[in-house]
Amino acid sequence: MGQPVMLRPGPGRFLRPVAILAIVLAVGFALYLLAPDPSGNSRGDAAGPVWSDESPNEIAGAADGAAPRAIAPEQFATPFAQNAVQLERIAPRAPLTPTVERATGPRPTLLHKPLVIAAGEIVFPEGGLRLKGIVVTDPDDTCTDQEGRLWPCGIIARTAFRNFVGGRSLSCNLPEERWREIIVVTCLVGKQDPAAWLASRGWARAFVGSRYADLGATAQKEARGIFGSDPRGASSVPDSGQSVSSDSVSPLQDPLPVPLR
Repeated sequence: MGQPVMLRPGPGRFLRPVAILAIVLAVGFALYLLAPDPSGNSRGDAAGPVWSDESPNEIAGAADGAAPRAIAPEQFATPFAQNAVQLERIAPRAPLTPTVERATGPRPTLLHKPLVIAAGEIVFPEGGLRLKGIVVTDPDDTCTDQEGRLWPCGIIARTAFRNFVGGRSLSCNLPEERWREIIVVTCLVGKQDPAAWLASRGWARAFVGSRYADLGATAQKEARGIFGSDPRGASSVPDSGQSVSSDSVSPLQDPLPVPLR
């Protein structure tokens, strides 16, 4: 057998792409030379506007007006520095929106960390207060049930009120942020009126003519709270289901029976 023959590429295979590239470059350069000038001026034309309806004299005058000039400092001063004697102070205009007068008197203040010391009396770090419209039930008070038995209604009333508050903050209408003496104010626990809760449950007496007088009369008629018997011996405390909140929100259920503290 003979030896294999090695084929070498001829010079034409390398010259053909070079020739094509040269032709493409030549055509592109020719098109560049034949393309019109975008500015509309030939290379030999003098620089100037392409079109204008103004006369040459007007164009020359505008060019002269744009020449730099000296800065006059008095033209850049504030109005108060120039002709100050001619200025006159006038009254301010009326506001575009009507002004709202701030309410005077007690305002709602959120009080934290309540400590119930009696049914209707609470102490805060800022000071102590009593709920308006009711008579605070003293923890040392004792009551007599229908069978003539004594029971510590004052302590149980305080325990019931403690369970009702449950450590929640109270929003009270205070005359000032801090006070020394015990003040009588109106408060809310969330959306509930604690004074109305005490009067309706019978754990505090309502003042005659107060907003809670009807609730207190109903509680006394139905022998609730201090007007009834010792709840520690009862299985449950009757609840009329009447709403006592200032905004008609039903109150929480009675927390009794509770142990004596």
